[in-house]
Amino acid sequence: MKIVKKNFYFIEPLEDLDEVQKIIVHHTSRTQMNAEECHEFHQKVRGWSGIGYNFFIEKDGTIVEGRGFHVGAHAYGHNRNSIGICLTGDFDIELPTSSQFSSFLQLCHHIMRLYNLEPHQVIGHRELDGVTKSCPGLLFNVNQMRDDIKGYIHSSI
Repeated sequence: MKIVKKNFYFIEPLEDLDEVQKIIVHHTSRTQMNAEECHEFHQKVRGWSGIGYNFFIEKDGTIVEGRGFHVGAHAYGHNRNSIGICLTGDFDIELPTSSQFSSFLQLCHHIMRLYNLEPHQVIGHRELDGVTKSCPGLLFNVNQMRDDIKGYIHSSI
């Protein structure tokens, strides 16, 4: 698995994560958006320090480091103890590409090994209390995602 590092400039210094307890999955809710565009959007429109996600997976399966293993800005109240992974796409109207999902499984497995997490600790953004949006999209079946993660882990043993 290769993680691409971009030269993202963050307005404020990044902080170390606390004990990671979950992975939170997101979508861009736009059919086309790359990591650089997301970084710019989060800075210029949202007024954040930079890209809010820890990792970003583009449609071709490229994994880009956003904030990496630092506190994110992707899920209010959960940023200090979670890793946010965002996939390009609007999964209310489309599905992730096979390349994206393959990279997603690899990245999840890597993070899960680092932090001793289980598949039930990988959740969709919409599964957090108080979240009213569909993120990571109506067509993104989070229960199937967890089953796919279990299958990937089992096949990797």
